[in-house]
Amino acid sequence: MRTRHRRTALTLTAAATAILLLGGCASGGGGAAPESEADLNKRPDKVDFTLALYGDAKRVDLYEQALPLFTDSQEDVSVAIEFADRGAYYERLTTAAASKKLPDVFWLNDSYFTRYASSGSLLDLTPYIEAKQIDTEGWGETWLPYGEIDGTSYGVPSHFNGVATILDQRILDAAGVKYDAKTWEEAFALGRKLTRPADKVWGVEDITLSFSQLPFQAWVRQHGEELFDDKGQIGFDKKLLVDWWKMWDDLRKDGVIPPPDVQIESQAQGTATALLTHGQVAIRFSSATHVSAFGVLRDGGLNIASFPEIKGADEDWRMYTALVLVAAANTDAPGVAADLIDFLVNDKDAAAITQINMGTPTPPDVAESVIPLLSPVDQQVVEYLNEAQTHPSRPTPPVPEAAESFYDALARFSQEIAYGRMTPEKAADALFSEAASILK
Repeated sequence: MRTRHRRTALTLTAAATAILLLGGCASGGGGAAPESEADLNKRPDKVDFTLALYGDAKRVDLYEQALPLFTDSQEDVSVAIEFADRGAYYERLTTAAASKKLPDVFWLNDSYFTRYASSGSLLDLTPYIEAKQIDTEGWGETWLPYGEIDGTSYGVPSHFNGVATILDQRILDAAGVKYDAKTWEEAFALGRKLTRPADKVWGVEDITLSFSQLPFQAWVRQHGEELFDDKGQIGFDKKLLVDWWKMWDDLRKDGVIPPPDVQIESQAQGTATALLTHGQVAIRFSSATHVSAFGVLRDGGLNIASFPEIKGADEDWRMYTALVLVAAANTDAPGVAADLIDFLVNDKDAAAITQINMGTPTPPDVAESVIPLLSPVDQQVVEYLNEAQTHPSRPTPPVPEAAESFYDALARFSQEIAYGRMTPEKAADALFSEAASILK
């Protein structure tokens, strides 16, 4: 039976509790909304803001080009960018929260958003959204829940991604195969036709050994269940996992997906060593933006198609990963923080500069505005994701803080099956047992 979910605060772990006790708390209580209209836009005469993001120097350069469009429209406001690689970025945020020095505005992904929103570290943006100071009109019902806990908005999803099928069009063309699959069975049938083990070309990539478990999450949601429930525990039946692993193990035994050694080695250095990059796999189920990331490294030749479904799939199974813009609860200029968030989300001139470097813009009109500026491959991505939004999508429960440890365990037990050391049934029993301590 399908269950409707609303994001609710999870039980805090020790790390999140430390954030609550030590960091990100404005006087009068962390995370509280301003008490009056005057409080909404209180600020010192001169505002020196910090905007934090993770990524490379190219991303920073794009946002440094865009920010003057904001600061030139403000009175005595400056914005400095802090950045780091993803791992270091989140380590620095934890340290900053403990010393009450969180950046004024920063980005979080889903698992970290839950941690910080639940801890009182983030500014309540609800009154700014209600006053349309942060404009979310025309977004539909899909997006705001990605930035909510218990119905309160602590963030605004600025960019998003979704699952898709990535195709090596050169392999398909050489085999005279047209990809028209709608179901998993149809996709795998085409994969069998495209498999040439002697040439080290496989029809389908083995996604069970990947750290990202988005395809499995999509499979679970197609069955009307969730990866995690509202309490941060496993939200799906064990049989679903066994069926998933058996499906992929059958493909492995038939030689349709690569041997585990080949698959794991190809993941060693990300996109640079990936099978898709080197023309060794015809079909890959992954994030839509991967068509751009891999396409750049291999001089094109890739295509994008809809993600496969089970027969009779729940119509609202589609889910997205969102980057959420938030503000620190103790920022000394909450109104300026709200203005900056609105600018980063909605300004089309800024989007013309940053384009889809962080993902597809969430506001449909902003996403449409950047399409003419993009490469043909990037246009495909945005058009695909915009079309996906026309389908219903139920909210996902909040992602628990320990989600990444759970993903790691899921991939680890997938390896045990791939090497023949465990059956899907034994691996599922072991995973559920381990998850009881991981997700406590």
